Amino acid sequence: MEPVRAVDVEPRMPDAAGFELQTLSALRALLVAGRLWSVGAPLDQEAVARARESALLGNHRRYLAGIPAYAALAGEHGLGPHATLDDLRAGMVVTDEIFKGYDPGWLVDDLPALTRWLATISTVPVAGLEPAATSLDAWRAELKGHGIFVTFSSGTAGPPSLIPRDRPTLAALRCSSGVRLPWAPRAGTYDCLLTTPAGLGQGIQSGAAGLTGGAVGTHYLPPAPDAQDAHAATAFLQAVVAAHRPVIVYGTPSGLRLLLDKVATPAGTLRLPPGSCVVTGGGWKRGAPQDLAALFEAAGQQLGVPRDRCMDTYSSAELNTVFVSCAEGRYHVPPVVEAVVLDDLLQPIQDDEPEGRLAVLDPFAHSYPGFVAAGDAVRLRRDPCGCGLAGPTLLGPIVRATGTPVRGCGAVEAPNQ
Repeated sequence: MEPVRAVDVEPRMPDAAGFELQTLSALRALLVAGRLWSVGAPLDQEAVARARESALLGNHRRYLAGIPAYAALAGEHGLGPHATLDDLRAGMVVTDEIFKGYDPGWLVDDLPALTRWLATISTVPVAGLEPAATSLDAWRAELKGHGIFVTFSSGTAGPPSLIPRDRPTLAALRCSSGVRLPWAPRAGTYDCLLTTPAGLGQGIQSGAAGLTGGAVGTHYLPPAPDAQDAHAATAFLQAVVAAHRPVIVYGTPSGLRLLLDKVATPAGTLRLPPGSCVVTGGGWKRGAPQDLAALFEAAGQQLGVPRDRCMDTYSSAELNTVFVSCAEGRYHVPPVVEAVVLDDLLQPIQDDEPEGRLAVLDPFAHSYPGFVAAGDAVRLRRDPCGCGLAGPTLLGPIVRATGTPVRGCGAVEAPNQ
């Protein structure tokens, strides 16, 4: 394995304001751990667990002091600033509905009320802000000028989740909390072809922005490409081939399907340079679910990318990192977060190989409660994976939990039990 240099793992926090010193130190250690883990370097797992616990407990104290909704929930459970991590797992996990607790009418009729609502679920500094914006996009742009970055879910089932991030939390999202894509080329040596719209509104767009920061050249394929769009994408890939630079193809599975159908057809006409990889994420969104393994096989036939360099990523609108799949069909939980499996009452399941609703304790959620139960059902495994990457895994496919609506990140529903 190529040695990891200090410059490759040195964490960078853009703004340390508001962090306890101990929490900041723990987050920096986790950034390094995430980067090292990504490239297969050995880790002191006990030290990483201590750093993660320190950061999570530091965030708990921050949430208590600055998030009214969180403080109210803690009061119901009799939890104060000296709560333990077990206390947080058992009592302070919230569902993603907390980010939808606004009146949908405010999205169009009362943006000042929507702004005030942000103060009930986060620590972002909205006090005294009276936005003059008259549209949601203009409102988000206005808040951005105050260091408040509102990202959102796809909203394929009901109102979108609105997640208010401050600068440190947005920085974590854009760099996946330090987690690198396995086998991804080094910054400055690759190009990007993206099947997501430009912007930072959704998490997958922020992930794309993070990739483009290290790219030599970038090209976006629109969600509904016409003949001219397809021609431009083909010309971009042909230039990549001529330059012998690897390319990262990144976007939703449905976006990859469009690329294969509209650009890389017939099979074998485009053979991407060695080192290229295909990365999908965000679920199928509004596209029809398909067999991901078959999609990656088609990518191999039409783009020449080996199967072990095609991967899917799992995340959610509220999460600031990604779980990357491997050829064994597992999604790897990075050491920067803790995955917990819950029962229907949102209590941790203590089995060796629990199955239930996924919750993630995310220490990089600086500005909003980072102990969130997603609407997805998983099977958590702790045994070694055949791919060699250490740590717990989620056995694919990840499905929607029973009783939760199908949406972008879950292609299929769990069977009735």
